[in-house]
Amino acid sequence: MTEHMTTRPQTPPKKTRHRRTRAELDALRTLARAAALDGESLASLRARLQIPEATLTRWARLDGYRQIDIRAREETDAAARGEGADAIEAIRQQADELWRMCEEMQDRPTTGARRQVDLARARALALAEAGHLDAAEEEIAAVRRLARILSFSRAGTGEMEKFQNQAAIIVRQKGLERAMAYARQIKEEAEAEAAARKVAGLPPLPPPEPDPDSAAWSKADTDAFYEHLREKDRTRDYWAELVELRRQEREEGVGGAR
Repeated sequence: MTEHMTTRPQTPPKKTRHRRTRAELDALRTLARAAALDGESLASLRARLQIPEATLTRWARLDGYRQIDIRAREETDAAARGEGADAIEAIRQQADELWRMCEEMQDRPTTGARRQVDLARARALALAEAGHLDAAEEEIAAVRRLARILSFSRAGTGEMEKFQNQAAIIVRQKGLERAMAYARQIKEEAEAEAAARKVAGLPPLPPPEPDPDSAAWSKADTDAFYEHLREKDRTRDYWAELVELRRQEREEGVGGAR
């Protein structure tokens, strides 16, 4: 008996559709949310992760990463940052004012570098006490390198700080001596002029008239003037001033010898 073979094409077997497990769906949902919050569009997520549109739309609505949700959250965060920035700036200003008062009471020279670190420390402490930890860390980071250099420079005996204090004493003493010498010079010139007028038979000069501009100063102007003097004194580099004084004294000594 002859066996006949059929040439009719056979129907391929049906592919079984893989149904994702609950764990896989939860993982996809978490991954989609993180990517959407990082800026990836829903269309890109659908194509990349092979998520049905209806499923992804429902996840976006429930998890709050639709475009309308993201924009609303960004606006809320921006408003909160604005209010927080105002509060942080107010705390910084209060810390600066408090530190300036401490400097006035200490009555010691403060270099620009050291004062910058001290101010940052005062601000960081005030901000941390108020709960603004990120802003406090920013203050620390801004002067970390400078603080490290100053710490290395002042390690051990702190001789440089002693030199700074001694330089301040010498410079202030020299300034007082110059002021007294200038006052003596003015007095001697006035006495010499008065004697010359007396010999010439001339009447003495009338006292100088008061400066009208000085009388027009208000209390605010006077306070601002003295605040300017205090600020200038706080930021003075006494060491550099002492070096310059020594140079001038050497030049005057050479000129006098000639």
